[in-house]
Amino acid sequence: MNYVGMKVNHKARFGRGVIVAQSENNHVTVKFDAFPETKDFVAPACFTSFLQLLDDTAAQQATAEAQAHEEIVAAEKAQEEYEQRLKTFERQTQAKASKGKTEKKVTVPRYASLDEFFDEQERLLVSEIVYLRQNGGKRQKIVDGELVECKNGIYIYAFESDSELNIPDNTQITLWQSDNSIPATIINCEDFTLIIATARNLGQKVSVIEFSAEPWKLLNFLIDRLKSLREADSPIARSLIMDGRKQVQFNQQILTGQENAIRLSLSQPISFVWGPPGTGKTETLAEIALKHMAKGHRVLMLSYSNVPVDGAIMRVYKKAKGRKRGRMVRYGYPRDKELLRHEYLTSYNLVLANHPELVQERAKLIEERRRLPHTSPRYVEVGTRLAQIRKQLSTEERKAVMEAQFVATTVSKAIADSTLYEDEYDTVIFDEASMAYIPQIVFSAGLASRHFICIGDFSQLPPIVQGSDNSSLNADIFQYCGIVDAVQQGYAHQWLCMLDTQYRMHPEIAAFCSRKMYRFLLQTAPGIGEARQDIVTHAPMPGKAMGIYDLSGMMSVCLKTGDQSHINVLSAMISMGIAIKAAEWHDVGVISPYSAQSRLLHAMSRDVAEGHPELHRIVCATVHQFQGSERDVIVYDAVDCYRMSYPGLLLTSTMNDYANRLYNVAMTRARGKMISVVNRDYMKAKNLSHNLMFRQMMDETESSAAVKGNTVLAEGNTRIMQMGTGSVFDRQFLDEVAQARSDVRVDIPGTAIENAAFLQELAKILNGLRQKGRKVTVRAESKAILPAELRSMAIENRYFANPITMIDKRIIWFGLPHSGANFFAEKTTVPTRFRLVIRFEGRHFAQALYGFLEMNKTVDQVKAESARNKNGGYDTFSAYVTGEVKCPECKSPMQLKTG
Repeated sequence: MNYVGMKVNHKARFGRGVIVAQSENNHVTVKFDAFPETKDFVAPACFTSFLQLLDDTAAQQATAEAQAHEEIVAAEKAQEEYEQRLKTFERQTQAKASKGKTEKKVTVPRYASLDEFFDEQERLLVSEIVYLRQNGGKRQKIVDGELVECKNGIYIYAFESDSELNIPDNTQITLWQSDNSIPATIINCEDFTLIIATARNLGQKVSVIEFSAEPWKLLNFLIDRLKSLREADSPIARSLIMDGRKQVQFNQQILTGQENAIRLSLSQPISFVWGPPGTGKTETLAEIALKHMAKGHRVLMLSYSNVPVDGAIMRVYKKAKGRKRGRMVRYGYPRDKELLRHEYLTSYNLVLANHPELVQERAKLIEERRRLPHTSPRYVEVGTRLAQIRKQLSTEERKAVMEAQFVATTVSKAIADSTLYEDEYDTVIFDEASMAYIPQIVFSAGLASRHFICIGDFSQLPPIVQGSDNSSLNADIFQYCGIVDAVQQGYAHQWLCMLDTQYRMHPEIAAFCSRKMYRFLLQTAPGIGEARQDIVTHAPMPGKAMGIYDLSGMMSVCLKTGDQSHINVLSAMISMGIAIKAAEWHDVGVISPYSAQSRLLHAMSRDVAEGHPELHRIVCATVHQFQGSERDVIVYDAVDCYRMSYPGLLLTSTMNDYANRLYNVAMTRARGKMISVVNRDYMKAKNLSHNLMFRQMMDETESSAAVKGNTVLAEGNTRIMQMGTGSVFDRQFLDEVAQARSDVRVDIPGTAIENAAFLQELAKILNGLRQKGRKVTVRAESKAILPAELRSMAIENRYFANPITMIDKRIIWFGLPHSGANFFAEKTTVPTRFRLVIRFEGRHFAQALYGFLEMNKTVDQVKAESARNKNGGYDTFSAYVTGEVKCPECKSPMQLKTG
């Protein structure tokens, strides 16, 4: 506004005057009537402080300009103060990240440009691909395959695995039958079950087959998608990459509640829903999806694996008022049985429902082809028409997906399938976002034109990176956007809303997790304590929601397996005994941080399920496989103990809070009871960090909720897992050994405890079995310290440490014959104070132990080693002449040759 020529009145001392000049920076010069010299003022601020314009219209306009100017100045000042606080926030974050071992985090780079981000992510993905190609592709065996269904020429099979597999959904694999390779795709890995899809009919039953996985192919697809995204103009992806750390709100509390989460998702382009366990993430996701659909938005729902995708679309469908066929579609291969059977919720079933004529024609042609000779011209015609029908159904399925308003699938499917990544969506919702790589999240954001919503919990499992623990691929999107740092320092974040009320866990369990992992923000809904009281009341540990079974002073031995995992036989048997007791009333989950231990536990659970179908289900797996699940009772088998020099990283790693996140997942699976099986003396001797949630749990339950010593036996003893001490089982043990039909294997670490009558009878029974042609193997750490009754039939092997007898690869006795072994640790002897005897019967557990303890190598290989040593109990020359020493591979007698 030009003020020159306007009359003014000075409000204090100069009186009336006129504005004679105005500079470019809005300074005005006034000539007052009563003063010869002119005066300068800053406009428009001067019109609200010193000068009064005598023209009313001009005065009103000047006042408005002054107020606007003040608002601009205030905003600039506030922005300057915010930027200063943001710098302080970043300094505090970096200082905390570098503060000692207990605060170590994966470094999340700050990128100056989009190109810098894309270049770095491609480099990280290529590095992971190189690692996977160098260390992957190995053939693995899967068994007990069964055809689940066949649809449109694709055969779906369910297999069992002896090993727990951790392969991303939609990973391409190769099946191997002899030397024939068959392409296939992983649909889902859950527990020890593998669901695959292949175009080859393998038959109704497949007893055993090998496969090799190629997970790097998905990462190659991801690199291609990022290259396309770099060229595209996606405001949401750009903001997600560049603006996350600018959204910290220093003077506000964290936004909470489902209603606020829904409002946030509708009101801004990017929003994050932080959903701790049991807070209703799926319910909130469904509400968000339906609200966006009500506004006419097209919604794509993604997740890291198939299970949350199935849960999401079922929840959206059941909550929707309008259930028009084709409006909601699950694309891909679901795991949920209800979803598989639904008439039109899966894209494939929808196409079949829409084209019954093609289904009928296909069925008739398949039946006709069965009766035709392969050399018949009609056989070729039918095959050609069936191929045309398959192609037509595939085209119709693609069309159905592209016409649906709500599409649910995995992120891997979206990355690899052009039906999805070439389509357009108003809203994209990503569930379990903390488990996905940052470039997967960014790719997903690039598919959204209006809204992108991330749902997850950064206090649970992070992304799985095989190559490097230090790679920033280990960081999740919550960390990348500064949300984790903001929450840890007590600040809010513009994009974040927390679901702060949980409906799953007993209040005691939830309160512990809230204190340790959720900054006291997690609350329990009213009535949950009462609802879980029935679980708390029952055994094990009646009346306790949390507690530990302490294996201190017992023959609890941890061994490292060939694949660098850990097993502990006693800990596994105690854990299963507790689970069996709980399964009389409730569903039970047994969680171990180690895959080898979960294999032992899973083997026992299969034996229990086959022999005792009256019990509730017992599911055993690692923490990663339990993410997203819940059980009435959770038993956590910590495994680590003597003879490990230090507990493994899965229990102790503070890098990126990894161990705490694992234990938090384990604990928050429990609805009513959480029991940890641990050797407290061992853990205390290793001085675990006080920042570890696991250590804090041990400290808090030490006096009030710990079962120790022989009380463990009373709590774990059942008709299925018999437990006792002393000679209570001696007679039963000897009778079962005497009744052996094929073989008996006995391991005695340390010295066998002297009991003349018992040892003499055992030796007599074993010699009698040998004479009957039964296979008898006695292993000892040192023959010299064995009683005479057993020394003559024993072989030495110093690499085993469990007192175990296995009968007919079916009956397992732990603690018999009684062993006098102790531990030697920290330069002192750790005595075994409680010598337990446990009996369990099961072919799966026996088979797993047989492999882990290398019982197949005990006779011939040890004899071969002993034959080289004149003090080993075998004459070097005669052992080879008589053929006692045999090749461990082909079992033929080995020959003694010079050199």
